[in-house]
Amino acid sequence: MRAKGAFFTIVSAVLFGVTPAFAKLIYADGINSSTLVFFRNLFAIIPLFFLCRVQHCRFRITLRQGIHLILAGIIGQSITAVMLYTSYNYIPIATATTLHFFYPIFITLICVIFFHDHLTMIKLIALISATCGVACFVEGGSGDNMIGFSLALSSGFTFAYYMVAVEKSGLNQLHPFVITFYFSIVVSLSLLLYNWGTNQFTLPSEMLPYLKMALFALFTSVTAMGLLQIGIRSLGAGDAAILCMFEPLTSFVSGILFLHEELTLIKVLGSILILGAVTFLILMNRRAAQKT
Repeated sequence: MRAKGAFFTIVSAVLFGVTPAFAKLIYADGINSSTLVFFRNLFAIIPLFFLCRVQHCRFRITLRQGIHLILAGIIGQSITAVMLYTSYNYIPIATATTLHFFYPIFITLICVIFFHDHLTMIKLIALISATCGVACFVEGGSGDNMIGFSLALSSGFTFAYYMVAVEKSGLNQLHPFVITFYFSIVVSLSLLLYNWGTNQFTLPSEMLPYLKMALFALFTSVTAMGLLQIGIRSLGAGDAAILCMFEPLTSFVSGILFLHEELTLIKVLGSILILGAVTFLILMNRRAAQKT
């Protein structure tokens, strides 16, 4: 059972790692990031609904859960995805994905500052290592690089808010497919209002781009997310989080193979520092949870 869970988690991480390259190919059709995120969630609603029905999930939620769903959906899902997908226009997808994976470090900082968690020496070392890794991606003299850098790193912070909000608000008591289903609705509605109000929609006139976005939604919001939930149930969140490190590694490979992105030694060092610190932090949290 654990081997099956590990396999599904790795496949999920690989799919998530490949989708940034897929997103850049969709951008070539003239579609912007906010439009892509809108259709990614819109096309996922019906498949997720049927998945919930197959799993005999309960859709009923409380008013408090509904409020937290809206806030976490807008800030932690809509804004996160738009910032991360926009960063692909400015920096290599491997760089963007690695910077986004700073989110476990942000989670630690949020819990220390707002929930008074104890900052141990191990967590401090991980923070310093990850910060040094981020510094390796800072490139002077290029405004586009700094825009992409800021967007990718900020997406890690808003995603950290999402993770903390789901845990602290009790949303994690809902079935994972139900949470994903409701978040897809919230993100679709919020981006519909945003794109419509700001005239940001870039709607293609041909059918092929829509098919690409539908396939993108099935890859990410349905297949990859579903496999990840199975992996978490089989392995636990800690072990699954470690195997999710295949995502940035896959982004590196897909960026080089499909988009011919440049890979420098300093960026490799930065990736090692960030992902190493994150993996070490996850391992320590897993060990502490087992002791508890």
